[in-house]
Amino acid sequence: MKSFFDSLSKQAKEVKATIIFAEGDEDRTLIAAANLVHEGICTVKLTAVSKEAIVATAKRNGLELTGLEVIEPSIETLDKTVVENFINSRVVRGISRQDAQAMVIDPLMFSALYVKSGYATGCVMGARASTPDVLRAAISGIGVAAGTKLVSSFFLMVPPPSSHSIIKEPVVYADCGVNPDPKAIGLKDIAVASVASFKSLFPSRTPKVAFLSFSTKGSSEHKAVDEIVKAVKLTQKHFKNDSSVLIDGELQFDAAIIPAIAERKSPNSLIKGDANIFIFPDLNSGNISYKITERLGGFTAIGPILQGVAKPINDLSRGCKPHDIFYTAVITILQSR
Repeated sequence: MKSFFDSLSKQAKEVKATIIFAEGDEDRTLIAAANLVHEGICTVKLTAVSKEAIVATAKRNGLELTGLEVIEPSIETLDKTVVENFINSRVVRGISRQDAQAMVIDPLMFSALYVKSGYATGCVMGARASTPDVLRAAISGIGVAAGTKLVSSFFLMVPPPSSHSIIKEPVVYADCGVNPDPKAIGLKDIAVASVASFKSLFPSRTPKVAFLSFSTKGSSEHKAVDEIVKAVKLTQKHFKNDSSVLIDGELQFDAAIIPAIAERKSPNSLIKGDANIFIFPDLNSGNISYKITERLGGFTAIGPILQGVAKPINDLSRGCKPHDIFYTAVITILQSR
């Protein structure tokens, strides 16, 4: 496990990135930020309503602020075009210009717009803020990525160092944290974003996408299966000119991960029981499955990591520890590749 995280950190260091933390005066965030700078992973910027607040947090934790840039939110700090576009997008929705300007200097929105302005590679927030507030900053401040209309999430599932695990390398589970019932077009968007996430983390591995179901290749008939079949066709159409991405479904989980079962249930399967990106039909199945895999399978679950945003931005659990924030920043950097 340590060697895997060390590998991620080494790759992130090579990107020469800048990460902005929206909650720079939060204790765990500041500890993680200081460690990122100390290890030379990236340049770090800290958003806070006042520099004094960060100084107080640093003093409380015995930290030096050397190498950490503190930014107090202001409209003048951001790219003028980015700010005007944001304000205008709020005004057309009935929000007054004055209220829209106030939204700009909210630390979460400001940090997202700072990334949108091109002044940072990515953003990390959520140690204090709720997930809906983070998603609002991601969607309104940065916007969705090309090729998708949906912001989603994934968990990076890292197998235990045991010969008993069928899966030997980290895999992606999506969506396990954001969209309750995405339907066919939503599942396609989740798959497209998941492929991009996988490629950013594992550029030397072939993305093998399995759309999961209680049915394998028509073994059962149900309207829920019909949605998955539609999603498979939409995703295949999206990647029709990219032979480096393998897509299959609908598949039961065993047919997606065990070659012998895949041979029996789906002999013409493109991924042949070797999937590494698993697309769950809804949030119920995805959330339940990642927790079963984590708790019973002994996997380490890293996430939820946001995807489908035009530039990297990630949410934290409010129960996170400094090392969780550190590696969320590392993954945020790798998503920019």
